Amino acid sequence: MAGEIQRYDFVESLFYQDLAVSPELDSYVHGYRLDRIDHAETSFHHDADERLYRLTMACVDQFFISVGKLLKKSGMSVLKMWVQKYERGAYHPVHVHATDRDNYSFVFYIDCTEESAATMFYNVGFPYVDHGAFKVKPVKGRCVLFPGAMPHEALPNRDERRLIVSGNIAYTDLPPSA
Repeated sequence: MAGEIQRYDFVESLFYQDLAVSPELDSYVHGYRLDRIDHAETSFHHDADERLYRLTMACVDQFFISVGKLLKKSGMSVLKMWVQKYERGAYHPVHVHATDRDNYSFVFYIDCTEESAATMFYNVGFPYVDHGAFKVKPVKGRCVLFPGAMPHEALPNRDERRLIVSGNIAYTDLPPSA
């Protein structure tokens, strides 16, 4: 007699919510000096400071906590944060941020227009396995949180105002129940 068919689904989720960008964060991020780097056709500020962390987290913290609850996680910590500006024609090719199970990444749109480049997200395993893509249109205040291993890219920008804060966070597990 044959056994029952067993099933295990592999699922990765992306979360997003439209939030308010505080005037303080908006002003502070617009004041950063940004530099070109080798691995992307865009400008970065990699040396995030305590004020950037504080101002950004004041806007996104409750969203991150709410997603953590959905994931059954007890806490989280910010691993890294940076500012990125896309001039006309700038883009960031397909990449991932981390492969650890509990590492998540985020994109928080600070300034953008209808012409600003979308962010494309692909299933884990892309480009070797392509089960589709999901396009997120930039909206000021939209925050997207996704597994760090999820491939994504910023398409070529069609304006001068696509400005984001991005970063990586690590969630922690709930302790095992007794």
